[in-house]
Amino acid sequence: MIAPFAHLNATGFGPWADGMARLFLEPTELLLVIGLVLLGVQANRAVSNRLPLLLPLAWLLGGLIGLRLPSPLLLAVVCTGLLAALGLLVALGLRLRQALLLPLAAGLAGLFALVAGSALAGHSGAMAALLGEAIAIAFLTTLLSQLLAPPHPCWRDIAIRVGGSWITAASLLMLGWLVRHPQ
Repeated sequence: MIAPFAHLNATGFGPWADGMARLFLEPTELLLVIGLVLLGVQANRAVSNRLPLLLPLAWLLGGLIGLRLPSPLLLAVVCTGLLAALGLLVALGLRLRQALLLPLAAGLAGLFALVAGSALAGHSGAMAALLGEAIAIAFLTTLLSQLLAPPHPCWRDIAIRVGGSWITAASLLMLGWLVRHPQ
């Protein structure tokens, strides 16, 4: 029998730290944040400066809604497919406009958080874990967007696109695994 709260690994430091660690233990969520930052950096500085505030807020909103759901959402295949498409956008080097990219980033973060929140529903420290994960997302987003902020040399553009192709490849690998071993 599977433990009912297997979606939150105990770190021994409390629910805040468990939520922070969850970001780095869930490959789809980590790749989502990295992919959205890479896409934002490709767009322009204004977009990459807004992501550290937008992503955690969208994560909290989606997670709070997910905590209220009666049963966990089983959208792993959909989320992984969307992650592959995000990686492909980065790999192709498409520079999306701010009016398209920011709602896309908020929507994807909200959807992934909805699934994460529904998986955490019923856990005694779910709210604290959700806040901890949002803090980790804010930290990682800020760090990456400032490290990769334009202007930067041409080789960094190539590295960003290679990162997008790796996100796509990892997502396709996870997608194949999910198809072979459904939830």
